[in-house]
Amino acid sequence: MKLFYTLFFAFLSLSSWSQTLETELSKTYSKEEIAQFKAENSLPLYEYALTHACYLIDAPQGKDISQFEVFDLLLPPSTEPIVFTNYSIRILDRTQYYRVINTNKILVVKSKNILSLEMQTQKK
Repeated sequence: MKLFYTLFFAFLSLSSWSQTLETELSKTYSKEEIAQFKAENSLPLYEYALTHACYLIDAPQGKDISQFEVFDLLLPPSTEPIVFTNYSIRILDRTQYYRVINTNKILVVKSKNILSLEMQTQKK
């Protein structure tokens, strides 16, 4: 009986995690795309991306960033991650760069490949 309850609560918490993740991803992705992530077993990548995909850097001196797309970003406190789904940003196969409006900052959004490599490195 204890085993039954253990398995039941494990399934319940896994289901809750999946629903929370899917709710967060649904801010940017369609239900069909999320279903495809499940089928490809790439949901862990997107979960990791929620807190690791985006970061800010100072624009390098002398670098022309005028061609970068301008992005209106409410700067979070430095301890909070920038969650890409809050800004309808998609994780792509290439790294993305945005010029943050009214600052000398660049928002960097890591590619799927970089995020995957980071995940593998953390597992070691």
